[in-house]
Amino acid sequence: MKLPVHVQSRPDGVRAFCPDLPGCSASARTEAEALRLLRVRIATCFASDIQRVPPGTRIVHIEV
Repeated sequence: MKLPVHVQSRPDGVRAFCPDLPGCSASARTEAEALRLLRVRIATCFASDIQRVPPGTRIVHIEV
């Protein structure tokens, strides 16, 4: 899956965020580090969504 990511240069480093996932962002001194941290946060976001599935719900994966 590919998601759009916005990268902003700031005086104290770089901020990367995914507008498709509200609240999913990362800041670091370099762009590479901000993107690495954002990948971890995105994975965590998807993992926590799976953990909140009500009992008896079947999870189906689709390609988008």
